[in-house]
Amino acid sequence: MRVACPFCGLVCDDLIVDGERVDGRGCAKAAANFSRRVTTSEHRIAGRAASLDDAVAAAAALLRGAGQPLVTGLGADLSGMRALLALAERLGAVVDRWRSAPQFANFAVLQRAGMLAATFAEIANRTDLALIVGSDPARSYPRFFERLLRNATPLYRKAAPSVVYLGPEVAAPTDPAVGERIAVEGDRLPDALRALAAAIEGRRVAADPDVKLAALVALARRLESASYGTIVWDAAELPALAREDIASLILRVLRTLTHKTRCVGLPLGGNDNAQGVAQAMLWQTGWPGRLSFATGTPIHDPWLYDAERLLREGEIDVVLWVQAFGAEPPPATRVPAVALLSADVAPPAPAAVEIRIGVPGLDHRGWVMRSDTVVALPLAETRSAPLPSVATVATAIHRHVEAQP
Repeated sequence: MRVACPFCGLVCDDLIVDGERVDGRGCAKAAANFSRRVTTSEHRIAGRAASLDDAVAAAAALLRGAGQPLVTGLGADLSGMRALLALAERLGAVVDRWRSAPQFANFAVLQRAGMLAATFAEIANRTDLALIVGSDPARSYPRFFERLLRNATPLYRKAAPSVVYLGPEVAAPTDPAVGERIAVEGDRLPDALRALAAAIEGRRVAADPDVKLAALVALARRLESASYGTIVWDAAELPALAREDIASLILRVLRTLTHKTRCVGLPLGGNDNAQGVAQAMLWQTGWPGRLSFATGTPIHDPWLYDAERLLREGEIDVVLWVQAFGAEPPPATRVPAVALLSADVAPPAPAAVEIRIGVPGLDHRGWVMRSDTVVALPLAETRSAPLPSVATVATAIHRHVEAQP
């Protein structure tokens, strides 16, 4: 069976799955996830086994009585996310993907100044020079080099692209496609990008012993002479306090280069359908996350409705945690939690209600968004397990909430 793999933002759609086996085109991450086992399908209330109907009813009662519930985690396919938004609207809940800060660093730059971005197909077929900033993309996206930079049959380039890495040596890619490495410590990466931008803009830059100015000037000339350059970064792998600054500086480089040649950005990010979750919220509310339905209409505030801050400051009284793709349990919290978990996750402490759900692309069909956000790909059902989808459970909870006085 030919399937798309939902376990990283590349969503590679050329895998052949036979039972639990993935053919040679898959990566280690795909092989591990497609061979996951159902270790428990038992739903629980206060640590005790319960039927699905009883668990749904208990979850609905807990959420319905909350003053400010939080819907987070948000590892869900598109149908699941749409159902969660409908439930959140009915509950007056806050909705924010867990650990959304890297994604919002890119969103902040996009909101203020736009972005010059490209699709995977453009990069695979056109790029003749790729600059990778900050970290090895293959750590989170194992087939990145194979799929995007080593395309064996490109439509518009005659040779494989040159690849340059700029960032900490400890995080440098090991792929042989990387022909040059410019080592800069993480806290000096913004300074290096400022120097690169200044060189492209034709301005003089003061010498700095920690920033390899000569190499950056040479890189500026290479980017200017490239016919289709690409700058790649993953905000989740960048220093937390510098993410937004780095994204802004990359946009500055792209804007200057676009007056001289063609150069585009590829902001990676999208494991566990993170981009699909953000797109679903954007389609239905006008905001990509960090929003509240408390007033009856979606209100966005990137600080006020940050899930991690809300839990840390004790501003939430019930958490609805959803993770259908990964094995991450709900965060430790003093407030009651309703946890929608895949069948191979063992939370460190029992949630108030635990409902076991299927994995999209394993246990049921679905749709997920690729990291470049231009296409949603269908997922197949590759095993038979009696586990409901996120959409099924969220809709059932919604109906129970509606039925309560």
